[in-house]
Amino acid sequence: MIELTGRVIEIVNGVGNHIGTLPASEIIIFDLAVILILSAIFALIARTFRQPLIPAYVLTGLILGPLVFGVVKNVDLINAFSEIGIAFLLFTAGLEISFRKIREANLKKIALIGILQVGVIFGVALLLANFLGLTTLQAAYVGIILAFGSTMVDIKLLADRNELVTLHGRLILGILLLQDLIAIIAIVVFTSNGFAAASLGIAFIKLSAVLSAAILLQKFVLKKLFRFAAESNEFLFLCSLAVLFFFIILAYISDISIVIGAFIAGISLANSPFKLELESRISPLRDFFAILFFVALGMQLVLTGIGSRLVLLGALLIGAFLIKPIITIVLLRITGYQPRTSFLTAISLAQLSEFSLIIGMIGVMTGVLDASFFSTVILATIITMSVTPYLIKYKGGLYRFFRYPIRSLGFLPMMEILEYKDKKNKKILLVGSHRMGGALMEELLRKKDDLLVIDYNPEVIGVLMKKKVSCVYGDVCSPEMLDKIDLKKLKLLISTIPDYEQTMFLLRKIRKVAPKAKIVVTGSRISETLKLYRAGADYVVTPKILAGTEVGNILHNYTPADLKKARERHLEHLKEIHRLLY
Repeated sequence: MIELTGRVIEIVNGVGNHIGTLPASEIIIFDLAVILILSAIFALIARTFRQPLIPAYVLTGLILGPLVFGVVKNVDLINAFSEIGIAFLLFTAGLEISFRKIREANLKKIALIGILQVGVIFGVALLLANFLGLTTLQAAYVGIILAFGSTMVDIKLLADRNELVTLHGRLILGILLLQDLIAIIAIVVFTSNGFAAASLGIAFIKLSAVLSAAILLQKFVLKKLFRFAAESNEFLFLCSLAVLFFFIILAYISDISIVIGAFIAGISLANSPFKLELESRISPLRDFFAILFFVALGMQLVLTGIGSRLVLLGALLIGAFLIKPIITIVLLRITGYQPRTSFLTAISLAQLSEFSLIIGMIGVMTGVLDASFFSTVILATIITMSVTPYLIKYKGGLYRFFRYPIRSLGFLPMMEILEYKDKKNKKILLVGSHRMGGALMEELLRKKDDLLVIDYNPEVIGVLMKKKVSCVYGDVCSPEMLDKIDLKKLKLLISTIPDYEQTMFLLRKIRKVAPKAKIVVTGSRISETLKLYRAGADYVVTPKILAGTEVGNILHNYTPADLKKARERHLEHLKEIHRLLY
């Protein structure tokens, strides 16, 4: 093994010596090639184990950088590319800033929770400054670094699980967007020339001037420009890049951080009708430069001195995994949210953010933080981001484990009332009315007195409550939900849940408690459908098979005239269902 390792090092050194003889332009190409190839390999491994890709990129930088093999020679160029990566990351973060999305989760509560969360964590960091061996200014950096969750990681994971429409998904999104705004303010503060009132005042005046320019340009120039540019995908892409770099230059001239200019550029286009097209065009370029940004972070990772920062590393991990979730749960409970909603929201925010890395870099550039401090922040960010997918995946089980301590906050009021019940016994249970359940509702509402609906979308529950349909918001597989329902009297269960494990759990539960009930569930795949039948389902709906059969009938049996009539009937039917439900 030792001989093999030595041989590898010898080969790498030989390659490095050969690279040194290449022209500068070819060295750049070689560096990028090696970075992308190794990044792809580690990304493949990360995806295999369902990990976020950011740690894979950081590991690539660690291996290629001076700490291990030192293959990449032009580190300054990679760092320059990484700065462009930061700009693209913040540009797309700005595009996501939508006050409509924050309002969906209650703007006042989100503002209160977000500001208090950051403030309390910041205060805790300052109180622990002496214990951690930090100056007050370093503790301030730690407080801000710890306060933010990762918008990039959380939104991707929740979107993959179709949870952005849930109440806790909307709360997470709202808190993250508000944290992004607070992060920009923090960057302004940390990059101003000192913390004197005069310096901060000048910095915020400059920020206000750039924001005002963005508002005026959006109102009088950008709307018309992008309406014209939308006729050509290439021109639309070029205009979006021009806006990004215009605000970067404007920020540079105004002597504020260029990342703030990139963020404001994104905000200026956030309400554009062509936002989705812009995101789709910018995303590949953003992803490319973001890879270089995280690789560059890995190159800056140094192990020397981290041993003396173990207390700081432990504090960051405890803060992310324990202190921050507890603070978030308490704040959500105080503002009236149920224990389960509070826990699911808090556990999803238990990580450090890409903003944590950016602010850590600012600390290094201003001389407040040293290399070992920043390396500790990078390491803590990698660990917390790597654990987050597992926290989100197993959050239901974690809640069942921690629900008794959380219930100790039961003295706090619960104003999250997302249910309507009458006193009549329910014989029909519909789980998931917002999928194909919407079409079923037309028939089931005729038996309104016997019907109970469970759904994970708060908007759907709100509509049903207005129509006086018995309904409950939540996850049907949670113990608290099952406690609310008298399952023994059920005559019919209809579930549109596509998740196989949840469906199987529900099927077995109903078969045990109400063995004579008719059960109709949903299977996403043929293999799952067969297993559900074997488990005792009376009928398993397989949407893809049904859709394929229906399309086949249309193609085989319908003439153009028949298809036109079928289309009109379908439209009228959909309009009727929409009037009935909404």
